[in-house]
This record gives sequence, structure tokens and C-alpha cells, in this order.
Amino acid sequence: MRDQIVFAGVGIVLILLGWPLARRRVRPNGFYGLRTPATFADEQVWYEANALCGRDVMVLGAVLALVAGGLPSIVALPSRSYKHAYTILLLVGVVIVGVRGWSKANRLWRERLADEKH
Repeated sequence: MRDQIVFAGVGIVLILLGWPLARRRVRPNGFYGLRTPATFADEQVWYEANALCGRDVMVLGAVLALVAGGLPSIVALPSRSYKHAYTILLLVGVVIVGVRGWSKANRLWRERLADEKH
């Protein structure tokens, strides 16, 4: 039960962290958000890429919170297996969010550079 509460809490924290990014409320900075050369090179790229990441982080948080509440009642897993499954889901989700954001930022930056040449 304690694990479920902690894991649901992780999901809720991710939702709360993603919300300001998705709403484009986080200015370019070196601490919070998708920090890549492309996002630092252009403010519009920063806001667009971080909005995508923010939405993705919120979706990941919601999925993690739902899994934390539902998985133990659906599948009878030992506590250790449950922790491993949740951790793998969290790590895979974070990698997917990062790759999607990085790809979006680079694509937007290339488009901005191409627009400036014309």
C-alpha cells in the first residue's frame, strides 16, 4: 500500500511539473525544462519544445498515477516485481519524453534556420 501511495505521488509530481511547461509559463533558464542547444538558441523553440515536453510529462504522470492505483488490483505481483515494473515504466517514459522533446526542438530549430536563409 505504501508503495502505491509513493508511486502515485511520483505521478502527481510529474503532472505538477509538466503543467507550467505545457502552458508556456517557464522562461528559458538553465534549471527547469528541456535544455538543449536548440532550445537555448531561440526563445520560440524553447516554448514550443517545452510545451510538448510538458504535455508529455503530464501524460506520463497520469499514466504512472493510474498504474500505481490499478496495477496491484489487476495483476497479483510480488512487491519487488511491482517496484521493478513501475520503475521500468517511469524510465521508459522519461526517455520517450526526452527523445520526443529533443527531436521537436531540433526540427523547429532547423526550420527557423531555413526560414532565415530565405
